[in-house]
Amino acid sequence: MENDKRINKRKIFFAIIIIIAIIYIAYIAYLLIGDETDTCLVNQGTVYKEETVVGYILRNEVVIENQEIMGEIIPIMAEGEKVAKDNSIFQYYNGNQQELNQKINEIDLKLQEALKSEKIATTSELKLIENQIDKKIEKLKKLSNIQEISEYNKDIDKLLDRKINFIEGSTQTSTYVKELINERKKYENQLTQNAIYVKAPVSGIVSYRVDGLEGTLTVNNIDNINWQMLEDMNLKTGQIVATSTKKGKIIDNFKYYIATSMDSEETKNAKVGQKVKLRLSTNDEIDAKISNIKEEENKRLIIFEISKMTENLIDYRKITFDVIWSSNSGLKVPNQTIIQDEKGLNYVIRQRLGTLAKVLVKVEKTNENYSIITTYTTSELAELGYTKEEILQYKKIKLYDEIMLYPNLDSVK
Repeated sequence: MENDKRINKRKIFFAIIIIIAIIYIAYIAYLLIGDETDTCLVNQGTVYKEETVVGYILRNEVVIENQEIMGEIIPIMAEGEKVAKDNSIFQYYNGNQQELNQKINEIDLKLQEALKSEKIATTSELKLIENQIDKKIEKLKKLSNIQEISEYNKDIDKLLDRKINFIEGSTQTSTYVKELINERKKYENQLTQNAIYVKAPVSGIVSYRVDGLEGTLTVNNIDNINWQMLEDMNLKTGQIVATSTKKGKIIDNFKYYIATSMDSEETKNAKVGQKVKLRLSTNDEIDAKISNIKEEENKRLIIFEISKMTENLIDYRKITFDVIWSSNSGLKVPNQTIIQDEKGLNYVIRQRLGTLAKVLVKVEKTNENYSIITTYTTSELAELGYTKEEILQYKKIKLYDEIMLYPNLDSVK
């Protein structure tokens, strides 16, 4: 009987604990959901003061061509590759290049057929060459870039030459095959003799994207550039400059400029020499400074100077980019979490274990969506009229604190 009473007491005790837990959970749920409020966490982040604009790229470019030669160029240096002055960048074939290449291709087909009946010992060296040729050909089928295709074709030609030289030296090679090889070499020598090599007049970045604007969108023309002139070119934003088969150019990789038209408050206060950051479409952030400002009606033509050419930009004339006027890092919160009192002081409502507290914060930087906040120092609180006791009780916002969205100051003491 006494044992039954003890069991009942235990059941009652645990029931009371369960009821209390349910009430507490319901209370928390009410605070979180019942009054239809939302919360978010205080995170570490950066707030940018920025704007997105369209701009034109200005750079020093030296176009290289031989107007006396009608043939197409054969790249030696690839697109975007850096070259030193006086190094060969591409070559022309002066004369019957197409006819000679056709004859070489015909001989290669005859050699391929003739070698099927030849009894040539397959050595490890020959097998290695043939495997390398097969791999190059498979890779070549997947390429679309003109310069890469050209490079792979040159590699394949070199490997074919090695293979032919190897076969020519074999004692088992027939007279017919050797005659074909000698004929092929004769045509190759004619091609080499007709080749004209073109050297870089200056150092920089090699490009074959030539569109005729090299003398207009140039650093040397900055003083004559205005926004209307730029817009009258009718260039499409983000359009890639087409590759030329007749000429190339060298781009100065030490400095280039971007011209844009702006009318924001930051633009109105901008000064020559001011340093900013630019964010490209690749999300790369680069350092820049304002080199020129021109007043144009209700806007200003701003020209940014960048000290090092970004290879991602050599394909374009007109781009979209972000001008980052300033940035601040720290505790980042949505603007909807901040509310001002009648004195103009900023607060957030912090929630901990179901308890709400009004926390005074200082807004360091803000943009359209977010703000960087921090806490006040003791001296700053004293200047605001806080007593010593109030300063000691001052609550500080911390990383990962939970704060209310769209808070109401009247609901918190």
